[in-house]
Amino acid sequence: MNINDEYIVTIDSNDYIGNGVTRINNIVTFVFGALKDEKVKIKITNINKHYVVGEIIDILDKSKDRVEVSCPYYYKCGGCNFLHTSLDNEISIKKDYLNRLFNRDIEYISTDNEYNYRNKVTLHVLEGKLGYFNDKTHDLCNLDSCKLLNSKINAKISDFNNYNLNGLNEIVIRNINDEIMIHLKGDLLDKDLLNIECDSLYLNDKFIKGKEYLIDEINNYKFSIFPNSFYQVNKEGMTKIYNIAKDYISNKYNSLLDLYCGTGTIGIWMNDLFDNITGIELNKDSIKNANINKELNNFKNIKFICGDASLARGKYDVIIVDPPRSGLSKKVISFLNNSNTNKIVYISCNPKTLKSNLNSLTNYDLIDIKSVSMFPRTKHMECVCILERR
Repeated sequence: MNINDEYIVTIDSNDYIGNGVTRINNIVTFVFGALKDEKVKIKITNINKHYVVGEIIDILDKSKDRVEVSCPYYYKCGGCNFLHTSLDNEISIKKDYLNRLFNRDIEYISTDNEYNYRNKVTLHVLEGKLGYFNDKTHDLCNLDSCKLLNSKINAKISDFNNYNLNGLNEIVIRNINDEIMIHLKGDLLDKDLLNIECDSLYLNDKFIKGKEYLIDEINNYKFSIFPNSFYQVNKEGMTKIYNIAKDYISNKYNSLLDLYCGTGTIGIWMNDLFDNITGIELNKDSIKNANINKELNNFKNIKFICGDASLARGKYDVIIVDPPRSGLSKKVISFLNNSNTNKIVYISCNPKTLKSNLNSLTNYDLIDIKSVSMFPRTKHMECVCILERR
């Protein structure tokens, strides 16, 4: 087998990142955009020790689940993984993956916003062109809109076409409550960019004009956001995840520890269930927001600490963890195993690290796990689960 060799194959299955999976000469072969049971003509594009990668030349027999791709950037961009199939089939593929990974039937909860749900985008700039880096080729896909972004962000991307972007390397755009925050990073050669219409403008972490932070409002709660703060990109998905977490806790308790608390959103959401709440977060901007949010919502029973989650000490009735994709560190796992807390709620954006961490939390049993469609049309999945001490 060589690069550019062509084969006609039948796809046996789909993985959770949008690949069709088959075998050629008993070698596992991944074909992006191919669906189970399709017969496709492919060209070999990459050969590894344990598998090969092919790309579709022609679809000879189409799956009933195939749909027309509605985005001109789909095969260049790398941001989406399932635009070639129906949303129902995407959900079926992801649910099947989760069921096999955790060896149980997991409830998969859909959101209404299949497209235009993202309230934040990080765009890269290369030689004055604005777009996404393809995670497979690392090439820049120049674009003027994205189906996952809300309309106000797409309109602002279009505005950037009127400026000289040379010298910049990254542009971050947020849209919160119909207000736009822009963070420019790199060397600013076109000074006119400082006059771009927006509600908040930063340049290389320095506040330039407008509002220093934006404020979102959900369920009568107010949440402030600085440009470098972590905040969920899908408002509807965030609401569903937090409500599931709250249902898992259900009863009134004395104390809650919120690890990786971000801007304090989870602790504030759970406020009426606890007498005392402690949040720990490493990101300084997020902690600044968390303390602002405590005041905005007039909550006196919450304190926020800026530091690594491994600093956690003490005893709590309930602990919530919402770590980055890399999951929990060994120190945090050790703390949790020895914490004697009654319940742990684990919110995860990476099922693989979640599974690994659950295996390491040997003093706790997994009681239930659900998944919410936080990132439709992409390979990403959000899970929330409840663990109880043995």
